Amino acid sequence: MKQIKVLLLVLLGNASALFAQRPTVPLTDTAMIKVLYFAGLRDKLNEDYSRANESFNKILQLDPKNAAVYYEIAIVNYRQNNLYEAEMAIKKATALETNNTWYWMLMAELYKRKGDMNAMAGVLNQLVRLSPDKPDYYFDRSNAYLMAGKTAEAMKGYNELEKKFGPSDELARARRRVTSGAKGNAAGEEELGKSELTVVEQTMVLAEDLYKKGDLPGALAQFKLVLEGEERPYKAWEQALNIQLLLKQYKDAIKTAEAAIEIYPNQAILYYFMALALHQDNQNSQALTNVKSALQLDTDNGIYLELYGDVLFISGEKERALVEWKKAKAAGNGSEKLNRKIYERKYLE
Repeated sequence: MKQIKVLLLVLLGNASALFAQRPTVPLTDTAMIKVLYFAGLRDKLNEDYSRANESFNKILQLDPKNAAVYYEIAIVNYRQNNLYEAEMAIKKATALETNNTWYWMLMAELYKRKGDMNAMAGVLNQLVRLSPDKPDYYFDRSNAYLMAGKTAEAMKGYNELEKKFGPSDELARARRRVTSGAKGNAAGEEELGKSELTVVEQTMVLAEDLYKKGDLPGALAQFKLVLEGEERPYKAWEQALNIQLLLKQYKDAIKTAEAAIEIYPNQAILYYFMALALHQDNQNSQALTNVKSALQLDTDNGIYLELYGDVLFISGEKERALVEWKKAKAAGNGSEKLNRKIYERKYLE
């Protein structure tokens, strides 16, 4: 079965008594909230979860409807394997902010760890709602239903996937696995899948396996091998670029991105990867052009907005950079580095 691919996030703790309603936060308390919030983030980075949890819960005493704080509390508890407390906190965060993709992704990962596939499928419904153009969420949802024994719902999800994105070999194999009843034997599913793969697909599987094992150069070599052929699937371009950036091969990444964009000119992430490589190679004027192109295709992407702010800051437009960083945070980018950039009003490597 195609593995569920929801991103693994990282998280914190909860005291249920603090969920009760309290008076509106006076404006004089906002400075204290900011101090406590960044203290909590710092302690979380240092893995001092007890102190981080204490700071975040103090904020809830001042502002019991702070969704971002519940999210951080969920992260802390998740990291400590306190799954019940993490679940209660992330449920509160999603109730307060129903359109924050990061919160739902964390909840999906939580249910994945718990093995609650019914609940996970429900969360993936929300992710499909928020990101209807990401086929992985549709696959993950059907896989969750299948693992929960709900084959009718799984097939319905595959039908929806085909209607929106068209037929594919991967989708055909997924349907065959449902109809053949292969839903509980991971080894059997793996062998079934491999026996049906083309040479290109087998190379892609090998590349993915090497990537998961941490062999980035080996994985990159396999993706490059795929890109030397005639088929050259989109995923191979994206993965090759991702690895080149991880390996700090910025000039190679620029060349790869240029070639990929010629074939797939409407993929925002390719312009983002190009911009990131150019930025790291100190070509910030060209980086600015490409990150703008990425944002034209995906306007509210918090990751792209953060990079836009970075390039602006390096280019001397510090006030505009701060505006873009704040937009990135408002768009759901919850990275600790971004929070520090906003708080310290400066670019961080």
